[in-house]
Amino acid sequence: MDIQTLTEKQKDQLLSVSPSKDSVMEFRPCQVTLKNGDILDNVYIAEVNSYLKDWGMLPNDDSGKMSILIEEVESITSSPNRLKPELANKLYKAGESGMGYCIFKIIFDNKQTLDVLSGNAVDFVPTPTGLTTKNIKDVLPHEGSRTNYVNGLEYYWCLFQGSLYGK
Repeated sequence: MDIQTLTEKQKDQLLSVSPSKDSVMEFRPCQVTLKNGDILDNVYIAEVNSYLKDWGMLPNDDSGKMSILIEEVESITSSPNRLKPELANKLYKAGESGMGYCIFKIIFDNKQTLDVLSGNAVDFVPTPTGLTTKNIKDVLPHEGSRTNYVNGLEYYWCLFQGSLYGK
């Protein structure tokens, strides 16, 4: 698979998306508009070498992952379904709850809670009707029901070659 570099326009747009970070890589949870007009709300755009250090194989070689090509992307903005970076970072710092998964409790500003089970990428979360990720006040890593939960949202990976910072 030939991974392409970002265009200057894509680079500028991606830099406007605040990253979350685990120990190995930056996660940029994006909404993208594809050249065919489709809009995908949940896309991680990441540098390929950092991705490989963290995940070990390209997404198209992993049956559990979905991906799109960077050359299919027309525009990039921050995802409406992403956790605030500081909350995602709290979960990344806590590490996985078990082998290959994270469980956490979301606390909303109206005191409502939601137990979420996700893989090791935690940025894209569901919200109850009438609430958005802007209503999330806190997250509690490793807390929440292991039997009565909702799954984290499905997402795509979109990898690029080269540095986001500089030439």
